[in-house]
Amino acid sequence: MIGRRDFGRLAAGAGLALATRPRLTRAAGMSDFKAASGQPVYFRGWQYKTDIVQSNVSHYNTSQGGHVDYATVTGDYPAIMEQNLMSGGQLDVLYGNPSQATRYFDGGWIAPIEELQTYDEIKAEFLPNLWDAWTYKGKLLGLSYFATTRGVIHVNLKAFNGAGLADKDFPKSWDELYDTVFALKDKGVATPFLPHWFGEWYGISWAFVFEVLNRGGKVADDETHKPTLTTDKSGPAYKTLAAWKKLWNAKLVPSEVLTYNEAAYIAAFGSGRYVFSPQQLYDLQSFNEKGKSQIAGFDSLLPVQGQSWGLIDSALYMMTKRQRPDPVTEDVKKFTSWYGFKDDTGKIAIGERWMQESMLFSAYKSIMDSPATEARIKQAVARPEDYKAVLDVYKATPYPSGIWKVVWSEEYNSWLKDSLANFLLQDGDIISMITASNDKIKELNDKYGI
Repeated sequence: MIGRRDFGRLAAGAGLALATRPRLTRAAGMSDFKAASGQPVYFRGWQYKTDIVQSNVSHYNTSQGGHVDYATVTGDYPAIMEQNLMSGGQLDVLYGNPSQATRYFDGGWIAPIEELQTYDEIKAEFLPNLWDAWTYKGKLLGLSYFATTRGVIHVNLKAFNGAGLADKDFPKSWDELYDTVFALKDKGVATPFLPHWFGEWYGISWAFVFEVLNRGGKVADDETHKPTLTTDKSGPAYKTLAAWKKLWNAKLVPSEVLTYNEAAYIAAFGSGRYVFSPQQLYDLQSFNEKGKSQIAGFDSLLPVQGQSWGLIDSALYMMTKRQRPDPVTEDVKKFTSWYGFKDDTGKIAIGERWMQESMLFSAYKSIMDSPATEARIKQAVARPEDYKAVLDVYKATPYPSGIWKVVWSEEYNSWLKDSLANFLLQDGDIISMITASNDKIKELNDKYGI
């Protein structure tokens, strides 16, 4: 990986650090977003319901005369996109998590959203917590793709109630959750828990981060980015790793979970074999859909009863600053604004579609406050009372600014992913793991002069 000073040099060498361009001038009517250059605009994203994305892009190309070239990127998405950005490849609009966006911004590879004519309107629409998560050095780095809670604890009510438990027995904290897991084991439940330890870059590493957050800790300070984990046995990191070792050594977790991709992880919980699992909030609708899940109509969630669950997982649409003719850059801005905010009809049509199709929450107030969104959430949950639980969980979800709003975020995440898997596989020492995490953050802060 490269240091902070190298970022600027490489970006300039690749012709990426362009001067700030004027905002897109917005005319009245449908011509606001009409493509004018006649040249391709390259749009790339990860693999999620690509048929919907292609449909959206096709609609833009047909209605606005665009030439948007959309393709899906598979594999290590952050690393692939960074290499593309660094080399000045054919990339104009892309998906990214906020942690990736901060690195791309420091590299001089993406343009802030203030370059869009609709910036003031966009700002007024944003929910405050997501505005905070997606701004860096005072700049909004992208438009809303989705926002959700990753790590909310899904409950298979069929198995939970079948073990003689009811809502009054719902765990209120991670400690209570693990106590319940072992109590279920004693009742003869073979697989009471499926942990968030799968092999994607947002799997086991994020599981550690959100459990530490939920226990009241932070991996690094939000402002200074200095490491904050302690090795005392009552600390959130120690208690998290101790609970993991107990689960692993009791053979309550299938070892293959470490090699699962997200699809396999989701399918495993949908099979009905497990009682609890930290999953995406929006997957309530997938698990409750007949024909797609063995627990349809029985997938609920642990409510907030003092402690939060999970962390804010979100993604943005970002514009790159690669070298290209000015008319093409204007087309990039038109498409980004149309796709990521309001289209030519004045609706946040793409965001509304994602809400209805997949229950993907939005950073925009008008979507989240709409009766259509309320109806959609109620349609997705197993029970009427779960609607309030969804909103309460989402409202309480924390965001790990200390390790995500910093240039080294992806480097640390990659190290953490591998280190945590080895910690389990090799029966690692808890204090050594915590110390190694703190040392890694110190090393990265030194590397980037933070």
